[in-house]
This record gives sequence, C-alpha cells and structure tokens, in this order.
Amino acid sequence: MVVGQVVLPNPSNLFLKATATTLIPRCPHVLCFERLNTHKVKTVLHRSKEQRRGGWDLIPNFPSESKATIDTNFFSVKSFKEIGCSDYIIQSLQKLLFTRPSHVQAMAFAPIIKGKTCVIADQSGSGKTLAYLAPIIQRLRHEELQGLSYSSSQSPRLLVLAPTAELASQVFDNCRSLSKSGVPFKSMIVTGGFRQRTQLENLQQGVDVLIATPGRFLFLIKEGFLHAVLDEVDILFGDEDFELALQSLINSSPVNTQYLFVTATLPKNIYSKLVEVFPDCEMIMGPGMHRISSRLQEIVVDCSGEDGQEKTPDTAFLNKKDALLQLVEKSPVPRTIVFCNKIETCRKVENSLKRLDRKGDRVQVLPFHAAMTQESRLASMEEFTRSPSKGVNQFMVCTDRASRGIDFAGVDHVILFDYPRDPSEYVRRVGRTARGAKGVGKAFIFVVGKQVSLARKIMERNQKGHPLHDVPSAY
Repeated sequence: MVVGQVVLPNPSNLFLKATATTLIPRCPHVLCFERLNTHKVKTVLHRSKEQRRGGWDLIPNFPSESKATIDTNFFSVKSFKEIGCSDYIIQSLQKLLFTRPSHVQAMAFAPIIKGKTCVIADQSGSGKTLAYLAPIIQRLRHEELQGLSYSSSQSPRLLVLAPTAELASQVFDNCRSLSKSGVPFKSMIVTGGFRQRTQLENLQQGVDVLIATPGRFLFLIKEGFLHAVLDEVDILFGDEDFELALQSLINSSPVNTQYLFVTATLPKNIYSKLVEVFPDCEMIMGPGMHRISSRLQEIVVDCSGEDGQEKTPDTAFLNKKDALLQLVEKSPVPRTIVFCNKIETCRKVENSLKRLDRKGDRVQVLPFHAAMTQESRLASMEEFTRSPSKGVNQFMVCTDRASRGIDFAGVDHVILFDYPRDPSEYVRRVGRTARGAKGVGKAFIFVVGKQVSLARKIMERNQKGHPLHDVPSAY
C-alpha cells in the first residue's frame, strides 16, 4: 500500500506522513523449504528422458491453492464508530465495502485526529493508507464545517509525498474513491512526466489534498507553492531528493506541525533518524510488524546446480530461468509478479516468458521498471489490475519499483527471481500477495549458494516477529 506520503493541512497545522511497509496480524505461518538433496534443480546428466527439456529437472509438483478465507484476526474488535469515525465517514467507508477497521486503523485513528506526530508501522496489506486518510480527512472536513480552514491556491490542506509516481497515483485513486463515496474534498496529483506549468496552473485553482513525488515537490517549494509536506519513510530516505525535501519541509513548517511517518518495514537506521529529529513522536506498532501474512506460503527453490557445475552469473540465470518456466507450466495461476534486481535481467525474463507462448494465447507479460516511460508503467499497472481473460496468465516482470507500497489485488504468486539486495526488500516483495483479510498466496524464492541460509534466516525472523537489521546482505 504505499510509500512516502506527506500530509499538509493549513499553515497552522501541517501533517506529514511517511509510509514504508504494511503488516497483518497473523497466526503461525508456513515455512516450506525445497531441500538441496531432494528438490534441487539438477543438471541434464541426472534427468529422465521424460524430463529432458531445458537442461533441468522439473521442480516437484507444488501443493494445490488454498481457499481464500477471511482472517478474523485481521480486524479490530472495535467498530469504526467506536474508534471515533463520524457518521459521514462511516457511510463513505461502507459504500467502499469497509465494514470494520483493521488493527492498525483502530490504533492510529485517535492519535492522528488529536494532532500527534506518529510513526505508524505495520505489515504490507494491513490498511495503512486508510489508517491515515480517514482521520485526516475527517479532521479537515470538521475544520471546514466549523469555518476554521479552507483550501487555497498556495496552501493545500493535506500533502502526501510518495517515493514513486505509481504509488502517488494509487494514493490519488484512494482519495478519489473516498471523495466519490460521499466525503467532499478535492485532490490532485503532481509527478514527473507531465508539464510543470500545467500542474502549477491546476494547483492555483485550489486543492484540499495534494499527492506529489520528492522531485516535483522540490520544484513546487522553489516556486513558492507549498509550505511543507511527506509517506513510506524507509524508502523515501533512499531517495536522493527526499532528505532535501524533508529539510525544506521542516524549515518552512510552523512549530506545531504534525508529522505522520507510515511504514511496513522500519530499519534501525531509519528509526534512529526519525527519533533524532522527532524525539516526541508516538510509536504505533501494528500486530503484524516485522511479520508476513499468515496466509502466505514461502517456498525456497535452490538453483545452485550440481556441486561440480561451474558457478557463474550466467549458469545461475539459466538455472533460475528453467525453474521459472517449469513453475509456469506446472502451476499456472492468473496473476504472478516476478522480481528482478536489474532492468537487464527483467528484459531477459520477459523474453523467456514470451518465447514460452509465442502466440500470446496463454501468457501476457507486463514489464515494469525505470527504463520505461511513466506512461508505459502506469499502463502496465492498469492492465495488471484488470481481470485477465480466461486461460491467460499475467506476469508482471519488475524491479523493486513495484514493491514500494503498491497494492495489487488478487496476486497469486510472487517470484523472487533474484534474491533481494536488502533484507527489508524481501518483506516488501513477498508482501505483494496474501494481502488484507482474505488474500492468500505463495512466494517462490530463487536462491543460489549462501542465499539459501540467508533466506531461511529471514523467514525464521519474520515468523518470530523480529526485525531484520542484523541479517547480512547477500551482495
């Protein structure tokens, strides 16, 4: 759900939100390792005649899909009314089929509406975007009805800062849904890829909620259009423009500014930075923090090859490619996200999948990475969110850009074709499936060499709810 968002009310009260990763309340989760000596992808010398395709043994049959059931532990025992939602907010949420708040939504409502600076941390898919949007929109609506504040051309009442244009677009869609369901407010998105002057002209007409990316935010600051603003804090801190944007925000904000930092992962170094700058911030830790969904099954696929095989990046890619193609053929599902570390690898994987079905009758490949134009990435996102035609399997092949808070509904499989560079990125990647109260899914982690033990360590720590800051990088 989300990334680097910032909330900006009137000059008297500025809300700043930064999101990182979401977590879901969970029961003991399933750990499923494919052992080196039994499920290892092997060389052609050890294959049966029936399996002689591509130079590798078929990966053993995977268990059948679980049925989607509602996770009753996902929801708070309190109702929206009991946590403080007004009647018009409740009616709007009911129209959007939200009948009960999740744990993090219930925990965050009172501190946010009281104006406290908070760090809101919970598992991917736990509902963090609504956790801050609902109380803030209610507060702004109340101020408007009381005649205390109104939107103006140079002072949006709420600013959300997101790390990528795609996440900003998704937050914008959430705002529009709330607005159309009965809570009147005007929202606008400003990101790269569109004419700056056109966006400035639209902003001059007045807006309640402005969603922006760091680079475009800095442009607006220089033009004198914003006083401050920010979401997905751990990812935002990795953006070269973010720290400058944050400092600009602090410098131009009044002392009573409220800051909200929302995240699904909270690395130790990011936490230390936040506490240093905002020592009085309140920590709101959802029950799924540092955990993954209880309805997610993790499967490690060892692609190291035989002991005598030469270990090179090329042989590792071939091993993983064959494992991927075997998985596609043996366990087809409607929606799969394939994560790679490099754009070059994305393109190789795309070509491999397309060659599997040259006519495009069964396989639809949707790329998603920084080498594409923003318009092309948004088109891939839109296509991936549509229900695929019967018998067609969709594959979004992407870099970590797609793991940064974006909420794709109904993802069946997530495949980590490349092992993530950062342990926290593992959590964000696998969190694209088994989301919310009903989601179920599987994550296939392709590993080579020492990555086998590192993957096991991450999975065990997630099961216990321990942070990942002491898990070493694989690179």
